[in-house]
Amino acid sequence: MKKKIEIDTSRTYTLEEAVKLLPELSLSKFVGSVDVDIVLNLKEKQKKESIRGSVTLPFSMGDEKKVVVICEEKDEKAALAAGANKAGLSVVDDIANGKIDFNVVIATPSVMGQLVKIGKILGPKGLMPNPKNGTVTTDVDKAVKSFKAGRLNFKSVPDQGAIRLKVAKLDMPVENIQENIIALLKVVFAESKKLSSNPFKKVTVSPTMGAGLKLDVNDIIKYV
Repeated sequence: MKKKIEIDTSRTYTLEEAVKLLPELSLSKFVGSVDVDIVLNLKEKQKKESIRGSVTLPFSMGDEKKVVVICEEKDEKAALAAGANKAGLSVVDDIANGKIDFNVVIATPSVMGQLVKIGKILGPKGLMPNPKNGTVTTDVDKAVKSFKAGRLNFKSVPDQGAIRLKVAKLDMPVENIQENIIALLKVVFAESKKLSSNPFKKVTVSPTMGAGLKLDVNDIIKYV
């Protein structure tokens, strides 16, 4: 196990400082990921609202996304040609039977009624298709390709007003890690500024295994 380096937990770090320190904080023997935890500056009643959206990271993490499309037969060919791992109404039966071996579920508007019986399965896993994050669409080709290319969905934790997302790998260049973090911050800021003029209460970045670093909120605002 790697030797743990000392960090000053009483201070905050600029984004530039934090991304340089992250690899040194990692305690894992494997190449860890970079996690971003955002606590939004919301009133108690606002925390009940879901802040959700999607972000296309400028630099790929190299993860293979498994995408399934729930659609009518006429859209199956386009979905599969775009790279979907499976398409059609049979996906509903797979999910109902507990076969969940995918990362993203896309649905066309015409089949949303079919999703009622699997809503309680997909909802808690954050996989329920939603127009706000681009997973309910008539443009199946574009949606599949964007998620295959690295587009990620995010959603705030109910009653906490917090968002957590993996945005990079620790072996990526620090400049790329920083750009991926900025991309997420920009989208979250745009989605949540309607509820608060200064939506970031606390932002922490951390490796998969290792201590987190609190970011200077005044510093990261300049990027969004």
